[in-house]
Amino acid sequence: MPALCCMQSARQLREHVSATPHVSFVLPCFNEGFRIASSLATLESWFGASAEVLVIDDGSVDDTFEQAGRYATLHPHVHVHRLPRHRGKGGAIRAAIPLVRADLVVLMDADLAFDRESVQRAVDGLATAEMVVGNRRHDGSYYSVPVRLFGFLYRRHLVGLIFNAFVRSLVPVRLRDTQCGLKAFRRTCLDRIAPTLSAVGFALDVEMLLVASALDVRLSEVPVHVRYESAKSSVKLLRSAWAMASDIMRIAIRRARGCYAPARLRAAAAASDSKSRSRAQEDLPSGT
Repeated sequence: MPALCCMQSARQLREHVSATPHVSFVLPCFNEGFRIASSLATLESWFGASAEVLVIDDGSVDDTFEQAGRYATLHPHVHVHRLPRHRGKGGAIRAAIPLVRADLVVLMDADLAFDRESVQRAVDGLATAEMVVGNRRHDGSYYSVPVRLFGFLYRRHLVGLIFNAFVRSLVPVRLRDTQCGLKAFRRTCLDRIAPTLSAVGFALDVEMLLVASALDVRLSEVPVHVRYESAKSSVKLLRSAWAMASDIMRIAIRRARGCYAPARLRAAAAASDSKSRSRAQEDLPSGT
């Protein structure tokens, strides 16, 4: 895991040690300085200050780290970490996984394109599932989009359909919307999936689903309400197409080599769990 720079006050550190949150929200960010503080304020208005929020700045070249850090100094439930260089959404999420402390974990984009009800639906779904995935193509999903962005939405939807067909031709992932930016996990499930993950870009979503399927994770899909207010996106549709396709092909090659065989995945998860327990024992204070 890459080294992380953390912006946290002494008061935050005391809160971090003393309180265990029920849910952790992970927000990977790249050049989101213009809206990250607003997104954090909105997230707090939705779920209060009892939820942990991890902002992972993926080597931004703007003031994302400073803006998020300024907000965090006054809100102890927010923790800001920075990767030393830009690695991609997958790299940011993988760096965040060892940091989350709650039993429930939600991965979501910093633009908060999904409304509160969608996020709550994903969290509630973990009562019966180990992993919940938002599905923008679900019959119960709907979009709120200004007329001026109809063209953008059409192009995005078309590229999504083509990408999903490409994914399904190479790997056994049957979900209709692998790239939805809203996913929720039980922490125990995420800990089982994480050790085998290798993707650093947007293909991490596909790899997570592939590993979850191989491990027979109980998975459910939920409808979402998507709101687009700008055509600005961290996914540059044409520019990223080749990189994402290359990542999917690498995942397909790894699968052909047996990297996602269930027995191999279970062994990796068991080894990771053993290391975690050993570290926990080392951290316990010695008896008197």
